[in-house]
Amino acid sequence: MDPRPAPPPRERSLRPAELAGRRVGVWGYGREGRAAVRAALAAGATGVLVVDSRPVDPVQLPAGVTATTDVADLTGCDVVVRSPGISPYREDARLIAERTVVTTGTGIALAEAAGRGVPVLCVTGTKGKSTTSALAAAVLTAAGRPAVHAGNIGTPLLDVLLDGIGDRTLVVEVSSYQAAAVPDFTGRGALTSLAPEHLDWHGSVQTYYRDKLRVFTACPERSVAVSAQARPLAQRYLDAAQLVDPAEVVPADLAARLAPAHLPGAHNRSNVEVALAACALTGLDLAATADAVTAAVAGFRALPHRLSPVATLGEVTFVDDTLSTTPVSVLAALDALAGRPVTLVAGGQDRGLDYTDLARTLVARRDAVALVTVPDTGARLAADVRREAAGVPVRLTETASLEEAVATARATTPPGGVVLLSPGAPSYNRFRDFEELAATYEQILVDAGAERVRAL
Repeated sequence: MDPRPAPPPRERSLRPAELAGRRVGVWGYGREGRAAVRAALAAGATGVLVVDSRPVDPVQLPAGVTATTDVADLTGCDVVVRSPGISPYREDARLIAERTVVTTGTGIALAEAAGRGVPVLCVTGTKGKSTTSALAAAVLTAAGRPAVHAGNIGTPLLDVLLDGIGDRTLVVEVSSYQAAAVPDFTGRGALTSLAPEHLDWHGSVQTYYRDKLRVFTACPERSVAVSAQARPLAQRYLDAAQLVDPAEVVPADLAARLAPAHLPGAHNRSNVEVALAACALTGLDLAATADAVTAAVAGFRALPHRLSPVATLGEVTFVDDTLSTTPVSVLAALDALAGRPVTLVAGGQDRGLDYTDLARTLVARRDAVALVTVPDTGARLAADVRREAAGVPVRLTETASLEEAVATARATTPPGGVVLLSPGAPSYNRFRDFEELAATYEQILVDAGAERVRAL
């Protein structure tokens, strides 16, 4: 069986002009949903219907837009713009796709960018895509190729295109949710890493990988920069001729000059290499712009919630890594902090990921790393650690809340050590999102007398 991705049934990319004179349904009214409403109205849609699981205040809707909570109402639309959080594998989504044309904001925006001739670099990966895409945009801009950074990280692509992109390169962070519905992108790409994630949305590990890489299936040869970690898996789903190793296009002398002090860890070194390789694939001459590139990398700071020191108390540093939602990302964080005593605070929404490798590492590093867990996955991780320890003493404390976990970590972490909040799971079981989790963590620390770390 051919493992390469096939697009979800009946979903396709449309340009905004194709929404003119049609009744458009917008399924989900988050950031991308609001951008889709704006695009539909700007295109001259005859009507726009918003469907969201939570009632939308009519006062918040533009003129000519109505709202409902009934998904079945979407079948009366000519086109439905599905928001990324809604899986096309849900039964209601399949039924909608059988009755009308379904597309996504990312698909519409990339089709429009292609139609306008806008250069586009799409960056994806289980982890590292935010850092890599932001760094690629910074490097391009510093080297005289102005770029705008958008997509999954913040500004929806449709808003960027509606606001006007000019002659800038579009650097897009693409989530697996977004990549799943874009089978016809033909620009340049970057792949940072691959590991099991979002299995509740995709249904299986194999489907996750297929969906994640679908965005690159139509790309030409030698158009996708890929990390060493991701290449073996990527070759199962893409043509190997499409993939480019960073060492092939990043001059060795430039690579040797790079010292990203504010991006710790081997995983971030890989992110830097992939970002530069992707810039080279867009046509940037790295050798000719080496000074500007080196300065851009040296000046780049870790993005919020990614191994970010946020507070100190006594001689202990507290680190926010709340965007770490997989066991693999926790391992990367621990590697980046090797050499310092670490108290790991982990746990969150259970999506069925395997924590065996993380547990094995924690047991192997038991002299340097203590574990404090929070619900829900914390209980499973703690059980895995005890099983792997097989009677060997380990420093492990299970707690019932983040407040209790932070108090435990404060009391047990030695001077010079680090308290690392790296959940290895999403936070939706207890918090609205990772940002609320991070804000709560910081507030607990401030209330305990910690001093906030000022961003440089």
